[in-house]
Amino acid sequence: MRDDDATGGRPVSTALAGSRWIRADLRARKAQAVLTVLAVAGIVAALITAATLLEDGTNPWRSLSAQTDGAHVWFYTGDSPEVALGGIDGVTRIAGPYRSAPVTVAQDGKREPAALRAMPETPARVAHPLVADGDWLDPAQPDGVVVERSFASSLRLGVGAPLTIIALSGERHTLYVRGIADTAEHGFYPEWTPGLAYVLPVTLDRIEPMLGRSEWVTGLRLADPEAAQVVSQRVVVMLEERLQRVYTWREVRGAMELDNRLLGTLLALFGVVGLVAAALALANAAGGRVLGQLRDLATLKSMGFTRGQVTLLLVVEHGALGLLGVALGAVAGWG
Repeated sequence: MRDDDATGGRPVSTALAGSRWIRADLRARKAQAVLTVLAVAGIVAALITAATLLEDGTNPWRSLSAQTDGAHVWFYTGDSPEVALGGIDGVTRIAGPYRSAPVTVAQDGKREPAALRAMPETPARVAHPLVADGDWLDPAQPDGVVVERSFASSLRLGVGAPLTIIALSGERHTLYVRGIADTAEHGFYPEWTPGLAYVLPVTLDRIEPMLGRSEWVTGLRLADPEAAQVVSQRVVVMLEERLQRVYTWREVRGAMELDNRLLGTLLALFGVVGLVAAALALANAAGGRVLGQLRDLATLKSMGFTRGQVTLLLVVEHGALGLLGVALGAVAGWG
């Protein structure tokens, strides 16, 4: 009996020879290996990109929150909060507090409820509206107003259009649409009411001079968005009777959802097609490589490799190429 057989050395030498053969085969057929990896990576990247774009189209909250540095918790109080909200664990930045007054918008014979919010001429870094059309507020045009996009669409407003505002006192004011903006803090109108519009503080003081008819809006941006519910409960405890209402980013995201069933069906379809395409690409590449390796495989068998061991070598080699393609595709797709 040979020593290597008695000590179990043959499996080790077989595995070593197999790994050497795989490395030699990859070096000899670099172009085919690279094409296999790129084919799988391209399919995976296309699948992830399509799924991401589809999700953003069905529910744009995520992209809006990223573009506006959105807050994760919003709360309303009867007066300006004087609590050290920045001392709450997990709060990284604070938006506001901004004064807001309820008004009525009279447009084309219809009256719609709206909230007129005072905003500075230079929007804050956190939870700033994203101007999609026109310009932001400017002291040179004190009668200018920026309207949230879904509210503007409902009223059929465009940049430069006049907007009649009726205060709680019944007094009418005419403002002019300076811009149309998106926000991640407010659901789509009319599912989410009242409609939202932004004006300069001096404009709001002129339209609604009585502070008792106003409320104050404050947003909290968190280090961990998943802690929004815990932070909102902390705000309730700290503000007690002064708090009017509070909500988190999850409620806004839910209000922006258009059709989850459509999203699920299309994502599943894309997933199945992508997986089948990746499997076919890998199988086709592997089949072509095996046909070109018949002489090498015969050499392996002459060295003592069984049919099962040869099959295992091929599975390991092409499986590694496929996994590398999936990893590269995932990185490219998420990027």
